[in-house]
Amino acid sequence: MVCHLPGVNTLLRAFATIHTSAKTGKLSITVRGEQWHYYFLQGRFLFAWGGQHRVRRWQRALKRHCPHWRLDVRGATPKGLWEYQLLHRAVSNQSLELSTGKAVLGAIAAEVLFATLTPKDLICKWTDSRPNAPHESRLALSPKEFQRLLTSVQDLWQQWQGMGLTYICPDQAPLWTGKTADRDLSLTSSSARTLFNGQYTLWDIAQRQRRSLSNLTRTLHHFVEQGTLQLRQVDDLPSPFEQMQMVAAAVAPPRRTIAYIDDSPTAGEYLRKIIEPRGFRLMFIQNPLQDLPLLLKEQPELIFLDLNMPLIHGCDFCSFLRKTSVFQATPIVILSQSDGTMERVRANLSGASDFLSKPPRAADVMQIVEKYIQSLPLTSAHGQRLRSYHSSNR
Repeated sequence: MVCHLPGVNTLLRAFATIHTSAKTGKLSITVRGEQWHYYFLQGRFLFAWGGQHRVRRWQRALKRHCPHWRLDVRGATPKGLWEYQLLHRAVSNQSLELSTGKAVLGAIAAEVLFATLTPKDLICKWTDSRPNAPHESRLALSPKEFQRLLTSVQDLWQQWQGMGLTYICPDQAPLWTGKTADRDLSLTSSSARTLFNGQYTLWDIAQRQRRSLSNLTRTLHHFVEQGTLQLRQVDDLPSPFEQMQMVAAAVAPPRRTIAYIDDSPTAGEYLRKIIEPRGFRLMFIQNPLQDLPLLLKEQPELIFLDLNMPLIHGCDFCSFLRKTSVFQATPIVILSQSDGTMERVRANLSGASDFLSKPPRAADVMQIVEKYIQSLPLTSAHGQRLRSYHSSNR
């Protein structure tokens, strides 16, 4: 169903219909161009998300209700309702109490409700679907529990409206541009001033200072109007899955670089699919004369070089590289579609280390890699990066 009724009443009617009909699916809301989604299972509320700060919302809820929970994302999928998946798994294996899991769901839903409880027009769209949740999941808010949450958020919104704060979005981050007013003791401490640096949203600051959102924003309201406090948009935080990937990348040894010089992007992609799954990084260069500074900077440990290129012949470029101190000892392998004796002789005279027919077989490519660099120790540059990382983490 799609409806275009005035704001809050539209949402309340939609929720009432979902509860009384025990619907299963997703209620999508469009407010001022932003999308928000509520998920229900047989009329019970499962989860809500939307807007720009999905991860910030998640982290605030965890910090408030289970700050000591050790989050483990291994085996979970970063797609769909990943927050619900993690909570449900924790409740199922009893690393979180059911009441705690419900409290987290409620805290997240409260912020989403606050963003969608607007007197302006909004669009609701219901989609019948089966959320990725067990059919008899206990981790859900009953219609009564959801109604109590909805009532509390309505009260907060009415306070917000009564204070004249509707022009402020709590997902914005305050940034001081002038001196802090001495008459407001709550803003003069250094710990308080560090929060108003344009990096923390009003929701973030309210939680950190253990103040209600309306109380905090009413305090700041004067400074916003005065112009000494600016409200700015701020990016979301990386998800737990992205954080895990960043940590893994930080502790993993650097991938060793192999260069491939060829004017054909197709040939470059072909070699990339062979090289990179084996743990190497392929540096693809189409114009060797133009990209020579990049080649000198990266100093790859092995170079695959196409013989026939439009701007310079592969053997001529190989001879040029051999005259530089940087690449005098670097293995250079010539690739050519013509596997004749003359091509091999010329490649050898230019200083090439080896020769492969083009397109090369994956087994032949990896045999070359193993022959020239697989058994070599890390280069001094790679070793230095590893030593720097270990030193900084002692």
